[in-house]
Amino acid sequence: MGWLSGNQFIEHVWKGTDPELWEKVKEFNAWATRSKASGFTFDSSTVKTEVASIGNVITQYALPLETGSLDPDKILPKFIESLKAAGIDKVIAEKQKQLDEWTQEQN
Repeated sequence: MGWLSGNQFIEHVWKGTDPELWEKVKEFNAWATRSKASGFTFDSSTVKTEVASIGNVITQYALPLETGSLDPDKILPKFIESLKAAGIDKVIAEKQKQLDEWTQEQN
C-alpha cells in the first residue's frame, strides 16, 4: 500500500518484507533504462477525426470486453476491425513519424 502515500520510500516496511526493500527499489530505478520517447508529445491535430472515431470505437467495445460481458473470441476481432476502419493505422503511422522526427532532433 506504499503507493498510497506521496513518497513510498518513507513508508513502513511490513513484517515479512525485505527490510532493504526501499533501498533495492531505489537501486532498481537508477539502473532502469529511460525510454528514448520520454518527453515526446504527440500532436494529433492532423488525425483528429480518426482519433475521435477511435474513441467512439473504444467506448463501444472496451467496457463489455473489460468486464467479460461479451465473448472475447467473438468480439475482439470485431473490435480490431472497427479500430482499423476508424483509422488506427493512420494514427499509428503519424505518431511513429512524429516520434522518429522528434528522436532525430534530440540527438
